[in-house]
Amino acid sequence: MTSTSSQRPRQRRGLWPLLPLLLLLTLAVSQLLAPSVAGAPATGSSYALAQAASFNRPSHYPLDQRPDPRLYQAHADWIGRLILPGSSETDRDPGDWVWIEIEHAPPMARELEGQVLRLEWAERPALRELVERVSTDVRFAPAAQELEEQGNLLPRRLDGRLRVGPLQSLAGARPNDDLIVQLEEVELTPETDGSTRLSIGRPPLQITGRYVGLGEILGPVGEEPDHFRVRHWSPSRGDFSGPEDVVRVPQQPRDRFGRWISTPRGFSSNPLGAQGWYLYGAPDAEGLFTVQAIRPRALHRLHPDAVLPAARQGIPYILHGNWADTPRQRGRIRRVLLEPAGSGPSRQTTGPVGERWRPGDRALLIHSFGGIGGPGGERISGFTVTGHFAFGEARVVSDAITGEPRFDLRYHQIYANNPNGIVSGTQDWTAFSGDLQRGWMGSRPISDVLIKLQPFDDLTVDGRPLSLLRELAIQAEVLMARYRSGDGTGVSTVTPSTSCVQDSSQALYIAIDRLRRRAAEDPGLRRWLQLHPQDSASRAIRQLARLSSSLDQLLTPFGTVRSDWRHNASVVAGETFVRGETGLDALMSWRSMLPRRAHDDMARVFLQHGASLWFLRSNQLAGGDTTIEPLAPTLLLGQIPMLSILLRRFSDALFAPLGPAALGRALAILAIYAALALPLGWRSGFLSPWRLEAFGPALRAIPGLLLMPALGEELVFRVALLPHPLEGGSLAGAVAWGVLSVGLFVLYHPLAARCWYPPGRGLFRDGRFLMQCALLGAACVLAYGATGSVWPPVLLHGLAVTLWLWGLGGRARMQDLPQPIP
Repeated sequence: MTSTSSQRPRQRRGLWPLLPLLLLLTLAVSQLLAPSVAGAPATGSSYALAQAASFNRPSHYPLDQRPDPRLYQAHADWIGRLILPGSSETDRDPGDWVWIEIEHAPPMARELEGQVLRLEWAERPALRELVERVSTDVRFAPAAQELEEQGNLLPRRLDGRLRVGPLQSLAGARPNDDLIVQLEEVELTPETDGSTRLSIGRPPLQITGRYVGLGEILGPVGEEPDHFRVRHWSPSRGDFSGPEDVVRVPQQPRDRFGRWISTPRGFSSNPLGAQGWYLYGAPDAEGLFTVQAIRPRALHRLHPDAVLPAARQGIPYILHGNWADTPRQRGRIRRVLLEPAGSGPSRQTTGPVGERWRPGDRALLIHSFGGIGGPGGERISGFTVTGHFAFGEARVVSDAITGEPRFDLRYHQIYANNPNGIVSGTQDWTAFSGDLQRGWMGSRPISDVLIKLQPFDDLTVDGRPLSLLRELAIQAEVLMARYRSGDGTGVSTVTPSTSCVQDSSQALYIAIDRLRRRAAEDPGLRRWLQLHPQDSASRAIRQLARLSSSLDQLLTPFGTVRSDWRHNASVVAGETFVRGETGLDALMSWRSMLPRRAHDDMARVFLQHGASLWFLRSNQLAGGDTTIEPLAPTLLLGQIPMLSILLRRFSDALFAPLGPAALGRALAILAIYAALALPLGWRSGFLSPWRLEAFGPALRAIPGLLLMPALGEELVFRVALLPHPLEGGSLAGAVAWGVLSVGLFVLYHPLAARCWYPPGRGLFRDGRFLMQCALLGAACVLAYGATGSVWPPVLLHGLAVTLWLWGLGGRARMQDLPQPIP
């Protein structure tokens, strides 16, 4: 198969002159991505410390104990605990299969509960391809032992096994067979011996809690600090006037860094509790319902705190508002909806948003979390809070308890070896954010951005299914399985080129590439699109094509796809995946090096293509641990705001794509500038008639003039001073900054002549020269604003100076004018 880069020409941009600077930045990011801790950690993993508490082990929750069905419902139809087969079993019966203990089944298969069954994949081409692409022999690399000594959890039971597939790498990710999953698209096959075989049409979804109830946490009970009285939801009245119950919300052991991942302190006093908490868990041996995950009902209701017009406030909110004042928001949530143009002015709302978000809708999910600050928090390296990034999928569902619409979130977590036992794979919100043992809801600020766009719906075109969300889920599963096995080495670490954010971006690139190639290689599909140009599916596909082009520019900022991404997009059974490990690999996708950058840029691109964006923000819920505070993820050097802003503006300006439209706008500005500046200069007598002087010396002078004054002055007066077009400022603001830029540019010249450039002392105070400066400055401001790139104003500036010096009498005027005495 050919990759996207071979299907259409790519624009080449200026990477190589700035390679040393980018290599230095890559080295800085590699240091930032190293684990940051506060103080010396305890030996062993945080997972092992948590396992010392009986309530973190599956055996604590007997399957024959069931809660009151009036108060608690099953978390899902099919729930089970994965069990890794022994190596002798897989030697006798090769293939990607595992055992599963059925913890809950739908009514038609209730007799299977408590049984241990064989679980395998359904016979589907896409699943067969998935297994063939990622199955690998596992031989631990020498670095595995060092990682384990640092407290990371590695899949030790997989070492030495052959052809480990995605199911076995999932079941063997932890040492104690304690991974609980939800099964979807289940098929039951009776065996001749009377047993039943399960097969699934989708990868298992990691979840936490066998049952779920909804209630108000009223407060602790007696002298038991982790026993709480709960008043449950009343379906008949639609409020919390149901029966009261006592549940246990256990205090988790501290992790290896001495921190509580979660604490029950604060749940009963948090204002969010007025809308209730979903309590996920199961009864223990005595029948006491023990909470394993908790979710605030308010967070995922379709009730935004504010609805903002995307055209005016969208990009500023993405870049600044979403994470604003994070430390002060501990224990709180905020829900903001950005609506496309035409949705009306900003408004506060307490009711659901009904028309654009309805049950059955699906959305792309962009997830990020920040850091843990405060006296008990993490050590921050290099003034940068790196955080984390993942894609996922959101659905609007009708809640089984209240009947109201709410969001259901799942993440495609590409996750490296870690001390907590977090397993790379698709995870329900309860398993990744809300889990009391390892979820981040109580210790980190979290941003989930839900992106609704027509191309994200399942499209069927002439009988052919096309779904970006489905394709992204498949490609993410490939990478998540590779992380679980370490591509056969057992080792998955974070580097500037291989990380949660880089490889999530790789999954998106491959998904888009495969959809694009599928459309290009299917003549029937192309013919159908030509015959039905006004069909909704045709319009959605055209919109997806435009979106893909913008995402290409984001994911491949130099116009060239990373070699490992290009190779992995075309891997088939039997071929080896490639992991990019060099600094150049990281530079080729530099916009995906830091989670905050990718989070903001992805959201901006989707917003600009007409998407509706819903921001769900939580900040260390319920906020009971006062020794920590939430820290927003940042750009490079983000805790030094001014320097961080400059770095972002420099990178955006230096590496902005220059397509035909942008070049056309720049040439038009150049023509208008020349039409104004040349006649004015000749009429005033400041410019001499055109006569080229000394072609050879002029040619040799061009590189120096492009460097200074052109590049140097443009970096200062345009890039550093002006908000980049990607920052989404208003027209009035852009005009004000542009006027300031031109004014300072003009004033700079007589100041320079007086302070450090004696040859210009007479000339730089000439009103005619200053008028030419003003025209040049205005042209450069317009060129920068129209293209977002520093190079058009640099070339315009350099061209103007060169032609003036060597063709319009500039050199003679610089040399011959009398120099006034200071």
